[in-house]
Amino acid sequence: MLLLLLVVGSRYSDRVLPGTKVAGVDLGGADAAEAERRLKPVLADPAPVKLAAGRTVISVDPQDAGYRVDLDATVRRAMDAGRDGPLGTVRGVLGGITGGREVPPVTRVDQAKLLAAVRDVAEQVDTPVSAGSIAVDPTSLEVTATTPSDGRRVRRTELAQRLEQAFASRRSASVALPITVRPAVSKKRVENIASRARDTLRRPMVIDAPGGDLTVTPEQLAPLLTLKSLDGGRDARLATNQAALDALVAELAAKRERPPKGVKFSATGSDVVVDGKAEVSWRPRAANVTVKSEGRAGRSVDRKKAAARIDRAIRAGRHDAKLPVKTVAPPVTAAQARGVDQLIGTFTTYYVPGQPRVTNIQHIAAAVDGTVIPAGGQFSLNDIAGERTEEKGYVKAPFIAEGNKLEDSVGGGVSQFSTTMYNAAYFAGLQLDQHTAHSFYIDRYPAGRESTLNWGSIDLRWTNDTKTPILIRTSSDDDSVTVRLYGDNGGRKVQAIPGSRQPTDDGGFSITITRVIKMPGGETRREPVTTTYGVPAEGE
Repeated sequence: MLLLLLVVGSRYSDRVLPGTKVAGVDLGGADAAEAERRLKPVLADPAPVKLAAGRTVISVDPQDAGYRVDLDATVRRAMDAGRDGPLGTVRGVLGGITGGREVPPVTRVDQAKLLAAVRDVAEQVDTPVSAGSIAVDPTSLEVTATTPSDGRRVRRTELAQRLEQAFASRRSASVALPITVRPAVSKKRVENIASRARDTLRRPMVIDAPGGDLTVTPEQLAPLLTLKSLDGGRDARLATNQAALDALVAELAAKRERPPKGVKFSATGSDVVVDGKAEVSWRPRAANVTVKSEGRAGRSVDRKKAAARIDRAIRAGRHDAKLPVKTVAPPVTAAQARGVDQLIGTFTTYYVPGQPRVTNIQHIAAAVDGTVIPAGGQFSLNDIAGERTEEKGYVKAPFIAEGNKLEDSVGGGVSQFSTTMYNAAYFAGLQLDQHTAHSFYIDRYPAGRESTLNWGSIDLRWTNDTKTPILIRTSSDDDSVTVRLYGDNGGRKVQAIPGSRQPTDDGGFSITITRVIKMPGGETRREPVTTTYGVPAEGE
């Protein structure tokens, strides 16, 4: 008997043992090639899995979800099945004859593809909680409510596990989608919010404001009302639409806000002319100020606070609120204006009469004339003069374009006024914040002490770092433009000391100008600035 079993065992040394099945296919006695031939049609195309959630049915293809059967590994597993120990083959033959064995196929799952399939299913099924909404008809003021709805979310990890199990079953399966339902706010709660909105629209809201009450009509209130979802849709309350609320507050503010009025004053003083291009020294001259009209405080609405108060009133079911206002001090008071007693800086530049650029210089000078810069305030030539346009009277005239070429542009020539203003602030000893020299030198300007200008890109800025306001006065005639700055800089004395011109490789030159400021307390400041000039384009 033993001899017989050994003979039988040797016969199955390279074949699948009797009674071995994979996916219900009997592979007993088959060699590896035959086992693969028998299994291939059975394991090739796993059946799709259908996922059901209520009326929603989604089909998932196992292969698309990264599931596949490793046929070679499955055959090897079948060949090895039942072969344990030195007499494993013999015992395996006996076991197969007496009972048989089922060998599971070897499967592989691409986790990235599986998770992508799960994500695709979730995107089709997941729905957010909806707390519903309310809508107000702008004409009839009728309020309607939209019913809230529960949300649902696929439990993705659990779905991935169920799909793997279903794929392994090798048969078409219908799997229940694992879903978590997220309950929404009750319909009764939403209806209650709609009812409160109707109450809000039954009469106007009265706003307590300076100068008399303001009335907000139901028609004005209607765009404000909305339903706000809370706790992910599990609750809700009556709320206001922020954009509509901001628009209403702006409308109310426009009726009660009042800009401050600065004091109007004039100053006269020395007619000294400063126009030097080389070394120049300057000290303030006495000036007389005349206050023509007192300033007046203004009033502004705290719009953020006003919006919050109206919102709270609506939520509380009230029909009254108070408009929060604050006093806005004038930029310059009469007392501050009377502190202006010096001509702290002045400068004059010249031009050829009758050129188009002269029109532009005179226009920008007129736009700046009379400007008052409060103590600590910043002067910006572009901000004050604005864009140079034909509608404002500016004309086309040459200006330096890219590549150091002269081209006509509306407002060309205003850089001469910028240079004049720069030098007036320079000799006033003020804080110079921003200026840009021309790209090549123009001999009507002091070398290294000049400033170009271009709307939107190049500005001239300085700060009034004194304790009194500065009054800017400008004047122009047929051949010159002058800027005078009146204030009190404490008696700062200024000297401009030019260095020698240093040639550059491109034919231009560089020059360093040192501003020396002697402060009233004896301190001396030295502020060197180096400017490098190129050359104009050929033919210019």
